[in-house]
Amino acid sequence: MILLYFIYESITFLPIQQYLFSGWLILVLLTVSFSLANAHEEVHISQRFGFELLVPGVGHLLRKQFLPGLAIILLLIIIHFTYMFRVIPLNLALLLTLTISLLSFFSLFIRIHKKADN
Repeated sequence: MILLYFIYESITFLPIQQYLFSGWLILVLLTVSFSLANAHEEVHISQRFGFELLVPGVGHLLRKQFLPGLAIILLLIIIHFTYMFRVIPLNLALLLTLTISLLSFFSLFIRIHKKADN
C-alpha cells in the first residue's frame, strides 16, 4: 500500500485529491495492520462491525478470513485507481464501492461452522 501511495503522489492531480487519497490509504494501512495483529476467532462482533464500517474487508481479517478480507480491500483500491485514471466514471465507481462495501458488511452476518475435531 505504501508503493501505491508513492505512485499516486508522483501523478500530478489536484492537491485535494492527493491528500484525500493518501489519507485514505494511510487509514487503510493502519486499520489492516491493527486487524492482522489482533486477529483471532473470538473478536467481539461490535469491534468487527466498527472496523468494517471504517474500512470494508477488515471485519473478515479480524475473523481470520484473510483471503476474502484482503481481496475486498485490494478490489476497492483498484476501483479507486481506475477512477483516478478516468477509466470509469464517478457514478460507476461510487456504485461499485457501495455494492462491495455492503456485500462485505452483510457477509459478516453469515456464520461459518467449523468441523468438529474427532
